[in-house]
Amino acid sequence: MKHTVRSIAALAGVSRGTVSRVLNNQPDVSPEVRARVLHIIEETGYRKDERLGDTICIGVIVPHWQDEYFTNSTLQGIHRAQREIHAGKVRLEVRRMNSRSDEEYIRVCEDMLELGVRGLVLNAPDNIMIAAEIERLDQAGVAVVTYNSDLPDTRRICHVGQDLVKSGRIAAGLMARSISPKDQVLVITGNMEFRSHRVRVDGFLEHLETLGFHSDCYELAECYEQYDLTYETVRHALESRPGLHGIYMGTENVRACVDALADCRRRITVVVNDLTPVAKHALKKGRVDFVVEQDFTSQVYRAILILHELLVYGHHVRRPIVNVDTSIITRELL
Repeated sequence: MKHTVRSIAALAGVSRGTVSRVLNNQPDVSPEVRARVLHIIEETGYRKDERLGDTICIGVIVPHWQDEYFTNSTLQGIHRAQREIHAGKVRLEVRRMNSRSDEEYIRVCEDMLELGVRGLVLNAPDNIMIAAEIERLDQAGVAVVTYNSDLPDTRRICHVGQDLVKSGRIAAGLMARSISPKDQVLVITGNMEFRSHRVRVDGFLEHLETLGFHSDCYELAECYEQYDLTYETVRHALESRPGLHGIYMGTENVRACVDALADCRRRITVVVNDLTPVAKHALKKGRVDFVVEQDFTSQVYRAILILHELLVYGHHVRRPIVNVDTSIITRELL
């Protein structure tokens, strides 16, 4: 039987975090517990992954996105960070997910713990299962930095991402300059469990109301970044609501929105997030009016460097939130 941190923890009657602290010779373990864990490690013949040697391991979990633009931007940020970190002291372990299930997130986090990571860069939904996993990682001495989507009520040490409220407010301001408060607006978001989706939409709707739009002027649809669901939602709204003059795409699948508009032969104001290749093409063709852009690549890049500074040089995090730049892109700026 090949023993793991989990099996050692079960045999010793302790948590995985305790086993990890013993393996990494970290404090906060009583002498009795440390001796028991070491005895079981010796009895089972368990060996920590020798590939790591004396290097500090930082793990990066790359979520599964429908649009490869976000995956590629994340990988670019990782490669950029690799060129700047202390190669002799730090090793990056990158894992790409095949889904967005909580079970896979937790399984990959456990794999990272098995590898002996000291820091973890994570983009995950804001729910109790992931929050509990971050708590376990913290107890194991693993520093967690989130990017793009935050879990603010957890023991993550820092979050790097767009100012989501500001992003939503910018989108609302652009929309209000293009349509009348009497017009109707369709708001498309992905999964409201992701804080990046939820807070951005909150910022949009709150600012829209301050600009004179009543709460009954908009419809909010949660489309989970699925093409078919987004297409049908947009098409149905276009066909059933003649007063619809604005669409805010607060998430992916701009292609579905553009396709539905083309099929219904409607021309209305469209504001989207993220300058993906699809959004860029739609902007050039005049099918999208504004793009609220975030520097996606910089998010994971800066998250890795924060852990690098902490774990290699002992530079503690001074700000719990680090925002990347937000910009407005129009066709004339391309």
